[in-house]
Amino acid sequence: MTEPLIHTSRGNLPVSSLKFEVKWSMEPTHVSITETYTADDGEVVRQDAHVCALAGVACEASASDHT
Repeated sequence: MTEPLIHTSRGNLPVSSLKFEVKWSMEPTHVSITETYTADDGEVVRQDAHVCALAGVACEASASDHT
């Protein structure tokens, strides 16, 4: 079986050769998740971020008279 690879700033690397860390942040308006892949020498070679809004954005419509 072949080892899975992940695309990084150093090209495709075996997933098992990297340190993987997940950080969650829960706020009243959103939840964010950051996934960080770090090489053995400490360089971050990939970082992904995901955000989920918990509340919609308030919008207001207005009419104008363009004559």
